[in-house]
Amino acid sequence: MTHRGRNGLKTRILLVGAGHANVHVLEAFGKRPETSVELTLVTPQRRTPYSGSLPGYLAGFYTVEEMTIDAAGLAGFAGADLHLDRVVAIDPDARIATLGNGSSLEYDLLSLDIGSQPGTGKAEAGVPVKPIDRFKQTVADILAKAKCGTEPFRLAVVGTGAAGVELVFAFAARLPAEIGARPFELTLVGDQEEILTDRSPRTRARMTKALRKKGIRTVLGSPVARSREDRIILKNGFEIEADAIVWATTSTAQDWLTETGLALDAQGFVSVDESLRSCSHPNVFAAGDIAALPDPRPKAGVFAVREGPVLADNLRRAAHGMPLRPYRPQKDWLSLLSTADGRAVADKWGYSFEGRWVWWWKDWNDSRFVKRFNRLAQKR
Repeated sequence: MTHRGRNGLKTRILLVGAGHANVHVLEAFGKRPETSVELTLVTPQRRTPYSGSLPGYLAGFYTVEEMTIDAAGLAGFAGADLHLDRVVAIDPDARIATLGNGSSLEYDLLSLDIGSQPGTGKAEAGVPVKPIDRFKQTVADILAKAKCGTEPFRLAVVGTGAAGVELVFAFAARLPAEIGARPFELTLVGDQEEILTDRSPRTRARMTKALRKKGIRTVLGSPVARSREDRIILKNGFEIEADAIVWATTSTAQDWLTETGLALDAQGFVSVDESLRSCSHPNVFAAGDIAALPDPRPKAGVFAVREGPVLADNLRRAAHGMPLRPYRPQKDWLSLLSTADGRAVADKWGYSFEGRWVWWWKDWNDSRFVKRFNRLAQKR
């Protein structure tokens, strides 16, 4: 598992992606360095968005710096080599990762935390919310389009989970400041009969009421059959005219993973055991959206955040040949859903609470997470 490095025998740990779990790894090794470990980070951008802050950024509550983690600075803090690129192929038997620029990196242990890509809609007209590292450009493109013309700007958000619901509220808050007097129409589209089907009935009722109050139309109960540049056609034949379409639908895994030989689940995500280790290749770990847990959970940032400390500990343990510790995903998780008007709704254990204090709680929670890593990044 080791090779002769600059300073003696080293275990090469390759971190692929600066997701919510891998940033914990950088934090852990920066705070407690290992002379026998050599870290490398591959990530496409110097700053990586925090998913919880994306709707707040869109609504205009956060700057780019306030909603992103300085991954490059954090790599410096951890003493990790940095490659600003994407991994496009992995040979887990040879332990080699290929980057988009054609170069390759050898490793002893690998940690995948690359998020996911949109499911339905990835081959359709419109722009996807994921991958989140492109979110800033996605927002800029939509707002630029909204500023052109005088007719009502029609925007449709496809997806009625937490991401889609929060995004449509954020657009309702942001568009007036961007397009002035130009009117706009917002539509939330979903194949389920209700929004937020994994949340409590009370929370669904609160958010549905807020949508109506803000004049956001909902078209529910039929999946999208296809989309064009100016409209969405549902399976039931109903058509929704739209100048811009945003996809916030079910996530899927990156296609190139199917060529790796790693064990994958039916959706293409990396199958891991309770230690976040690949079920087929013990030297590969995966966390966040890209991991298929033995006890499945939704593709939500809250799980990646909780996986982070376990992942960091297990990479350290694996480097020393020690037994790994299990990750126990929470069965009930907290959702803090913003309506982008200074209020939010909290949901857990079937309970639902609403108010300005919930937004303050969400803002404090999300901002604290980003600042935690950015403070360390400044110490590089």
